[in-house]
Amino acid sequence: MECPVHPSAEAIGYCSVCGTFGCSECLTQHEGNLLCTKHYRPIAKGLEEEKKHEEIRKKYPRQRLIVHYRSRGDAPTAGQEARSASGVCFALNLKEDGFHLDLVDASGVSLEKTVYVAFSEIKAVFLVKSFDGNFDKHLRYDAWAPEGEELVIKFKDGEVIQGRALRPYSPDGPRFHIVPSSTEGNNISILIERAATEAIYTGEEYRAKVAREREVAKEEGAPANLSQEETMGDFYFQMRNYSAAAAQYRLAAAKYPQSHRPQKKLLAAQYNMGVEHIKHHEYSKALALMEFVLKANPENERVEKKVLQLRHIIEKSGKPRAPSAE
Repeated sequence: MECPVHPSAEAIGYCSVCGTFGCSECLTQHEGNLLCTKHYRPIAKGLEEEKKHEEIRKKYPRQRLIVHYRSRGDAPTAGQEARSASGVCFALNLKEDGFHLDLVDASGVSLEKTVYVAFSEIKAVFLVKSFDGNFDKHLRYDAWAPEGEELVIKFKDGEVIQGRALRPYSPDGPRFHIVPSSTEGNNISILIERAATEAIYTGEEYRAKVAREREVAKEEGAPANLSQEETMGDFYFQMRNYSAAAAQYRLAAAKYPQSHRPQKKLLAAQYNMGVEHIKHHEYSKALALMEFVLKANPENERVEKKVLQLRHIIEKSGKPRAPSAE
């Protein structure tokens, strides 16, 4: 039987969709079926798109992301952790309404589930070195060189984070990236969703704000016998730079061992450091800090509950624990 389109060629069969007869030039075999040009065209287009996506995947490694959603009403309910999700993504376009996230567990194993993340529902997206915070310090990770100024972001839920703007900062865009000041932590960069923020300061503006608040506190009867170290600790604590605050409180406690106040403030700073590690899924580091706080104050039920939860998470993941905070 001759092909109706190519009379000199013999027909090899017919389209499994419309029944049109054709030769090898007119029909294409796909998954065991012969298809005419019309009905194979959308399949060919899909295969070409998949090929392009595969080339993108090979060229650009998928990003490890931890998404922090906004709490309902922005302010978190007492005792309730903010919702988060971990996953990988290779197509996060800031001009779109959201992106797709392929979910993974704390060890990076795929959960075989993809969710759509709308920017309108989140407060920040953390690009991380590892999902559980136990990254390999011997590996080289992509470093983002910030071009903008130092910024301090205060979210509506009360959290404050610091960093430098990845690009020259503009107050107009709906979202922007900052890069942490230290490259030694787990975070490579942080995408800030502007609608979730209460205020955005330059570093200089925020330090001036904290200084003014300290002066007001003194005028309202704050203790006058604070050491320079304890005062600096209070300054860093208000900026939510808890590691720097802890370092100052240790100096104050060593300099004035008769005063119990610096030690109490040190424990508060370490507890908050632990909470920050939990938010970033750095469970082993969080546990070391929480155990230290619990040892100093064994009757604190809130800290004891955190310790038990963290031990369970770490045992389940099979990851090694971090050294003690002592």
